[in-house]
Amino acid sequence: MKKNYLLPNFFKKVGLVMFLPFCIACVWLLLGPGECDLILVDVPAFLTLDLDGVDDWFEMTKTDPINEICMLGFIVSLVFVALSREKDEDEMTAVVRMQSFVWSFWCTAIVEAVAVLLTYELTFLNFAFVSVFVCFLSYIIKFNFEMAKIRRMENEK
Repeated sequence: MKKNYLLPNFFKKVGLVMFLPFCIACVWLLLGPGECDLILVDVPAFLTLDLDGVDDWFEMTKTDPINEICMLGFIVSLVFVALSREKDEDEMTAVVRMQSFVWSFWCTAIVEAVAVLLTYELTFLNFAFVSVFVCFLSYIIKFNFEMAKIRRMENEK
């Protein structure tokens, strides 16, 4: 039995609409002032580390949820775009999809290895923030580039 875990094509449109505002928000959080503490909410924390070296496991902590909301929105938009069916999904699309996934994992591994070797301190934390999205973005770019190339070749026939 062959299972298809892809979302319907409609989700790609929803993901594209979500992409721009959440991408802008994440870039603003990365390059802007950072946390602004406008709204403080009690949230469960798996582990909290204080600057004095005190670490607490499984407790409630106060935080501004804007960072988490922006990152979750961005991840959901990328998942919707990356894992939605194409209108003309066929066996060739499945092959291109698989090859694009493998290519993006290799690219991500190389980029992260280079970053581990060449970035330190706060720059590394900024890269860690961005690296969450690198695999999705590289897959989406590679897959759409390859599909455009295939469609262009089909139209030339």
